[in-house]
Amino acid sequence: MSGLGDLESFEATYDLCCSLIRRNIPGDFVECGVYAGAHCAIMAAALCDLNAEWNRRVHLFDSFEGIPLAGPEDHELKDAPAGIAACSVDQVKLNFQHWGLPPHVFVYNRGYFETTITPSLEFPDRIALLRLDGDLYRSTKPCLDVLLPRVSRGGWVVVDDFNLSGCRQAVMEKIVPAPIYFRLPTK
Repeated sequence: MSGLGDLESFEATYDLCCSLIRRNIPGDFVECGVYAGAHCAIMAAALCDLNAEWNRRVHLFDSFEGIPLAGPEDHELKDAPAGIAACSVDQVKLNFQHWGLPPHVFVYNRGYFETTITPSLEFPDRIALLRLDGDLYRSTKPCLDVLLPRVSRGGWVVVDDFNLSGCRQAVMEKIVPAPIYFRLPTK
């Protein structure tokens, strides 16, 4: 999985997943914005390593066509073309196969978040880990509105793009004044 992210981020995802399984926090693992699937693969690996792959799933939400056009809230990406960071669903499936992960663990939800993550979404009804990596305000907002209430007590929410203005605005609109937890890198 080299070249797809940083080792500390992968380690944190794995540790969180293992902790949630061991503590019996109910729910599936969800990533919104999967790119090539590395974090989803790590979620699946944790399920397999702890023999939990039969009662939990990893849900992938992504357009598989890249990031949509930025909105007025997304200052850093205002000039970026639509479709950057694209990885097809077929390539993601090949990555999982190459990494030796069982296909039954994954649930694919293809489309932009405003059309796939709606109040009528039937699954997952309980979430243990919600990982948000949508980059933009319009990608982060529906995830928080619809999926955050489904996160189990004791579950975790990871916001990968909090450093981006649009993502940060969506998070702050939803969670303030709730507590915010973060871990400092070890390096």
